[in-house]
Amino acid sequence: METHAKRLPAELNAPAWLLDRYQSRALIVGGLFTILLIIGAVITPHGYDHFLSAYLAGYVLWVGASLGCMALLMVNHLSAGKWGLIIRRVLESGAAQFPLMLILFIPIAIGMSHLFPWIPGSVRWMQQNSDAHTIMQHKEMLLNKTFFLIRVPIYFFIWWAFSTTLRRWSIERDRNPHGRDWQRILENLSGIGIVVYAITMTFAIVDWIMSLDAIWFSTIYGLIYLAGQGLTAFSICIITVLLLSQEEPMRTMLRKTEMHDIGKLLFAFVMLYAYLSFSQWLIIWSANMPDEANWYLHRLAGNWINLGRFLILFEFAVPFALLLSRRLKKQPAFMVPLCAFIIFVRMVDLYWMVEPNFISTERQITFNWMYIAAPLAIGGFWIFSFIRDLKSRPVLVAYDPQMEELLEPEHATA
Repeated sequence: METHAKRLPAELNAPAWLLDRYQSRALIVGGLFTILLIIGAVITPHGYDHFLSAYLAGYVLWVGASLGCMALLMVNHLSAGKWGLIIRRVLESGAAQFPLMLILFIPIAIGMSHLFPWIPGSVRWMQQNSDAHTIMQHKEMLLNKTFFLIRVPIYFFIWWAFSTTLRRWSIERDRNPHGRDWQRILENLSGIGIVVYAITMTFAIVDWIMSLDAIWFSTIYGLIYLAGQGLTAFSICIITVLLLSQEEPMRTMLRKTEMHDIGKLLFAFVMLYAYLSFSQWLIIWSANMPDEANWYLHRLAGNWINLGRFLILFEFAVPFALLLSRRLKKQPAFMVPLCAFIIFVRMVDLYWMVEPNFISTERQITFNWMYIAAPLAIGGFWIFSFIRDLKSRPVLVAYDPQMEELLEPEHATA
C-alpha cells in the first residue's frame, strides 16, 4: 500500500459520540409520536381506523427500507461493484431490522378486520357490493385471515435468514479473509436470495397493500415497490455515509468518486420507479377495463388529482433534473436534503396508495395528521435500532479485493 495516497484507518468503528447523538433523538421521536398515535386512536372520531391506515402506510415505508437494503446488499455482492464498499455496512445494518419490523406488525395483525375488505363479516366487507363479494370468494384460498397470519412470519423468517447469513459471513470474511472463497460463497447466496426476495416481497405487498382493494390487480405492482424500496434504501445510505464522513474512519475513505457512483444509482432508481409507474398506468389506460381503471379513477378524481401531479413533479421530474448534474451529486450539502426529501415523497406516495381505499364517495382528500405521525413513530424506532447495529460493528469493510482502490487518488474524470 506504499504507493497509495492514503492508508486504511486503524480504527474502523464509527465514533460512538456521533452516532449516540442521532440514536437518542430517534428514540425520542419514536416514543413521542407513538404516544400521540395512541391518544389519537382513542379520542378522535374514527381514530382507530385512521390510526390503522396511517400505520400501515408508515409500516410499509420502513419495512421497505430494510428490504431495499437487503436487496442492494445482494446486488452489490453479485456485481462486485466498488460502489458498495462504502455503504456495505450501512446496508447490512438496514437489513438487520426484520425482527423489529415483525414485532411492529402486531398492530396490523390485531386490526386487520378494520383494514381488509376480504375478511367476511368485517366492516369493510359489508361495504362491498355482491359482485365484489363474488370476486373475493374466488380469492379465498389466498386471502383468508388464517393463511394471511401464517404467511407474515414466513416472510420475515426468510428475509431474516438471508440478511443474517450475509452479515455473519461479511464479518467472518474480515476475520479470516483467506479461509474460504468468500466472493463465490457470497455471490451464490445473493443469487438465490435476490430471486427469493423478489417473490416474497411481491406476495407481501399483495397481502398488505394491493388487497386493500381486493377486486383490483396489477402484475407490475410488486416491481413498483421494488423500485421504491431501492429509492428509500439508497437515500438512507447516502444520508448515513455523509453524516459519518464528518469524522474518521469514513472521512478518509469516502471519495467524491464513490459519492458520484452512488448518486448515479439513486438517479437510476428515480427513472426506474417512474418507468414502472407509468407502464402500469399506460397498460391499464389502454385496456380500459372498469375493474382495473377504477383504481386510478379513485386517485385522480376530485382534488386527488393534485396529489398525483405533486408526485409526478417531485418523485420524478425534480429529482431527475437535479441528479443530472455531476457536480451536485458530489455535494453533501445538496445530497442530504435531497435524500431526506425523497424519503418524505415516498411517504406521500404511500398515502396516495393506501388512503383512497378508505375515503368517502366524494373522492376528496381526507388528510389526517396520523399519516405524518405514524411514519415518524415507526421510523424513530427503526433508526434507533439501525444505529445500534451500526455501532456494534466496524463501519468499513476491513478486507475486500477492491478496498485498496479507495486509498488511491481521485479519478481525474470524477
